[in-house]
Amino acid sequence: MIHIPLAEQPPLLERIAAWLRPGGWFLVVMGHHAWTGIDKDWLGGGTAMWWSQADADTNRAWITRAGLTVLHEEFVPEGDTGHVLFWARRS
Repeated sequence: MIHIPLAEQPPLLERIAAWLRPGGWFLVVMGHHAWTGIDKDWLGGGTAMWWSQADADTNRAWITRAGLTVLHEEFVPEGDTGHVLFWARRS
């Protein structure tokens, strides 16, 4: 999700929720802090990488609004910051 434009993330979460059967699981990595930007030399390989992410509270709200229940979340450190791994389930 962190490489999809912010405006497209809530509608995508709704589509994903619709694809799941009742009781189906959804595992997703999303942003911990809001940030949108480009690393022009990602991993030193000369290739640009783009991110667009909301903060954890917003992501949790989007997942819930899509019709999923967040059952667990975990901070995944990366460098000076990190992401959140959400385990959600369709009701």
